[in-house]
Order: sequence, then C-alpha cells, then structure tokens
Amino acid sequence: GQAYALLIGILIQPMYLGHLGAETYGLIGFFAVLQTWLQLLDVGISASLVRDVAHGRGQTGAGRTRGQLLRSLEFIFIPLATLAFVAIELNAEWMAGHWLNVQGLPTETVAHCIGLMGLMIAFRLLSTLYKSGVQGVELHGWLNMVNVLIATVRYFGGLVLVMWISQEPLDFFVFQAFVAVFEMLVYALKAYRLLPNPTWWSGFDWQRVKPIVPFALSMSFTSILWIALTQLDKLVLSKALPLAEYGYFSLVALISTGIVTLTNPLVQALLPRMTVLVSQDKPLELERLYRN
Repeated sequence: GQAYALLIGILIQPMYLGHLGAETYGLIGFFAVLQTWLQLLDVGISASLVRDVAHGRGQTGAGRTRGQLLRSLEFIFIPLATLAFVAIELNAEWMAGHWLNVQGLPTETVAHCIGLMGLMIAFRLLSTLYKSGVQGVELHGWLNMVNVLIATVRYFGGLVLVMWISQEPLDFFVFQAFVAVFEMLVYALKAYRLLPNPTWWSGFDWQRVKPIVPFALSMSFTSILWIALTQLDKLVLSKALPLAEYGYFSLVALISTGIVTLTNPLVQALLPRMTVLVSQDKPLELERLYRN
C-alpha cells in the first residue's frame, strides 16, 4: 500500500507541475518542507503510543488504560496542532512576501495558500496520533486499505481537479485541506473504537503519560537529527531560489528520495510485533524475527 502511494505520487506529481505551473508546484514543495519540519511538534509522542499500545497487548489487564493514554495525549496534540495552524496563519503574509521568491503569482493568493497549509499540517499531526494507536494494535491490513484510499483521493482527485476543473492554486489547496480533514476523521473514529476510554469526559492523566516520557524524548532527539540533516537544504533553497525553480527542485527531490520511504512498511509492521514479544518475555522469538 505504501509502495502504491509512493508510485502514484511519483507518476502524478509531474502532471501537477504541468497543469499548475512551476510556481504553484513550488508551493506544494514548500508545503512538504513545512510539514516535515513541524513533525518536530510530535516530540516522539506518536511512536511512544505505538510502543505502549503494543506492549499492553502482550500483558493481561493492560487494555483498559490504552484509551486513557490516547485521551491524555490528545490534550498535548490538539493544542500543538492548533498552535502550528495559528503560527502559520499569522505569518502567512510575511512568508509570501519576504521568504518565498514569488514572481508570477499574486502575493495575496500565496498567503491564502500558506494559511491552508497550516490547516492541513494541523489535521495531519492529529492523524499521526490516531494512526499510531491503530498501528499499535497491528491492524496493518486496515491501515493499508485506508492508505491506498487516501492516496487515491489525494492524488487522482487532485489530478481531476487541475486537469478539468480549475488550475487555481487556491482551489487545489482547498481540495487538499478537505482530504486532510477526511483522513483525520477516518483514523480518529477507528482509534476511538479500538482504544475506548472508560469515561468519555476524562481529562489529562499525568500518571499515565509519565512512563512514556523518556522514550518520547529519545525519539524526539532522533527526529531532530534526521530532519535537520535531510531537510535543511530544502528549507534554505525555498528562500534562495525563485519559486518556479524551487518547484522543479522539489519534484526532483521527491523522485530521488522517494525510494527511502519504502523502509517505512517494515518499521510499521515490525515495531509493534517486536514490542509485544518483549512484553511477553520471548527473547528467542524476538531474535528469530529480527534476524529473518
């Protein structure tokens, strides 16, 4: 499923560039950079949720508290997502007028598009949390199906839009924002069903969150290193290059680095399974799985 999403992305992105123009595609590349950098707001929380849910599945009596952890993490994620949206929205005009080297598009249109990027980033941050809960339960078949569905709607729906309906950049980003909302709702509903909370109106439970903090911080440090090493050039070039040239650069970067993402399915499938084996004290089975 992830290979499918990667393949249609590589095939359709050049068509986006052809129909929308290089400058508008530069905005798509800038959105990808913003989204990657703002993954730092996750601070390792989603990976910690995967690990905790999987660990709980290997122990009797631990299932009841998984919903409490999800609800507590929402009290962290929802303000972070809101903060990201507000910060991008408030600085959209500055980014359009002073950071990006826009030549052909109206600055006001670019600012509106950047505001929509902030909205999409907020909803995708929330999607990451809910998706992590489902991943911890090891429903990989369901995740695969939804991943294919979302990728199809996002890429083919966008292609239909720019080919036959509108080539306006604002219309394209409005459509993508609706897809982001739909994606978040699908993952949220599934996570609530799999990880029910004993009381609907319960709040933040520090005692439930506290044990995952060390793991979350270590994952956060790893994320900072990875993003700094792989994304700093893209951030710098978004200011240094004319937006049209940055569009071509973004397309080449997508195609040349896309193959690396094919390791993600292995991580997604193996992390919760190995965590379950650790919680069940089965080191021989864990070693056999790892070596295979």
